[in-house]
Amino acid sequence: MAVRNSGVRQQSIWASVVSDDAPALLRWLLALGFTQDLLIPGERDGAIHHCQVDWPEGGRVMLSSAGERETPCRPGTSSLHVVTADPDAVLARARELGALLVHEITDQTDYPSRDFTVADPDGNHWTFATFAG
Repeated sequence: MAVRNSGVRQQSIWASVVSDDAPALLRWLLALGFTQDLLIPGERDGAIHHCQVDWPEGGRVMLSSAGERETPCRPGTSSLHVVTADPDAVLARARELGALLVHEITDQTDYPSRDFTVADPDGNHWTFATFAG
């Protein structure tokens, strides 16, 4: 099966993640290599109303504490695909964090990608892959 793509990298769609412990998830994401762009504290002590974290290779994820805003999103229900040139380095950081490995690092045979998937503290799945579409 041939996989075709436009060759255009789209980095303008931002994922939104809701967390039962957004400060802990923020620390986890920063340890994996994301950088914090914006943080708006929540109304409750220790809550995050809105946070933006950027992946150094492009893309952004928005993060908020559960109960901070009306949303159909629920903690532990997201699945995100993060493009990286070096998934092995990200996996090493994930292992240092004790992240739950959902799928071991693999060189895909059906499409050109090296990737792995971990679960964050809320149970969301994060796939880090060389495949950008």
